[in-house]
Amino acid sequence: MKFITYFLLLVLLLVFSSCKSSFTEEDRTKLITLQNQIKEQSFEFKANAVIPFNTQALNSVANDLLIRTGNSTARIHVQGDNYTLKIGEKQAVFALPFYGERRIGGGYTNDTGFNFTAVIKDLTSTMNEKKGYISYEFRANNKTETLDIELQFYSPNTVKLSINSSHRTSMKYDGYIKWLEIEEE
Repeated sequence: MKFITYFLLLVLLLVFSSCKSSFTEEDRTKLITLQNQIKEQSFEFKANAVIPFNTQALNSVANDLLIRTGNSTARIHVQGDNYTLKIGEKQAVFALPFYGERRIGGGYTNDTGFNFTAVIKDLTSTMNEKKGYISYEFRANNKTETLDIELQFYSPNTVKLSINSSHRTSMKYDGYIKWLEIEEE
């Protein structure tokens, strides 16, 4: 009986010791370099997939339409559709689709996506070493709503974008970034 107890303790010890973070000094250095480049250079987030906030109403309507394309309401592939978010020094240019519910009216328009240019406000950039990404957060306003934006940079090829709107359900996007040319004056 003691042998089984010791064996189980050994197995648990091995399991817990292998669960510690694999975030290395090299990973930290790469993220610091990426964070510095984000602060110094304009970039463009390019969406590969849209991850809408699932509600019963969205599921009822969209699954019938999306199932024929190989997508679902949990993940809609948009790679190649040129959906972007361009981040400059002081402004953001949104050209992203919206699949979800509008909670507060937005006026009479045919534009249902996030398609506008806004001033970047309350910008913060922090490193989350525990989860291994850089969080780049800011606030933007269009004519009718306020958006809280967070980009999570795991690497230039793995970026997650979250948009929380004052008028609509939240949206998430998976994609990557492309560095924009530095304009010389």
